[in-house]
Amino acid sequence: MTHDEEEDWPTQITNAVIAEITRLRRKIGLTAQELSDECDRLGLTVPRNVIANWESGRRKTITLPELLVIAEALLVSPAALVFPPWQGGSVDYLPEQGAGQWWAFSWFTGEEQTSYSHWRLSLYREHAQIYSRLQTEHHDAYQLQFRRRREDWPPGAEEKYERLVEVTRDQLLPVRARMHQLGLLPPRLSSHLAFLDEEIPPLNTNTEEIA
Repeated sequence: MTHDEEEDWPTQITNAVIAEITRLRRKIGLTAQELSDECDRLGLTVPRNVIANWESGRRKTITLPELLVIAEALLVSPAALVFPPWQGGSVDYLPEQGAGQWWAFSWFTGEEQTSYSHWRLSLYREHAQIYSRLQTEHHDAYQLQFRRRREDWPPGAEEKYERLVEVTRDQLLPVRARMHQLGLLPPRLSSHLAFLDEEIPPLNTNTEEIA
């Protein structure tokens, strides 16, 4: 492979990202200046002329911070700008490594099951699903975290809180324990449930027992 051929893939994938930014900007009806203003509101200055130079081909690079902020401004994930699954067809996700857009998107996000990180992400996803469901089902009890003095709790709150502790211990703590045993850092619990992590067994560092 020649040096020129090695450079072709970075140019190709960068151009594809810029093309998707342009397509989405036009689809949602933003001018280049409006997109620039939204990036500025999000905390990163991306001047209008930079956006114009991307779209005209005069600027051929995009930084990671620019990618992240522009994705948020366009209401999509950064992964969807790199490998937009709705485009269909195939893409070189690595030099001379082609795959379908959806596979490339899944690989980029760690969702692809052959990805080394997939099984780790599945634990975080399971944790998020359980946590979200418990927040919905026990909304009143979750709100108690903002009332640190129990004497300020309304009537019936103690029973609701104890029930939340019980279901969190039964449903969420096992997932957190698996994370802990794998050396992963679980998401932070709300302040009035954080004590439950003290019930997780210590990390087993005996490799013979683990094997």
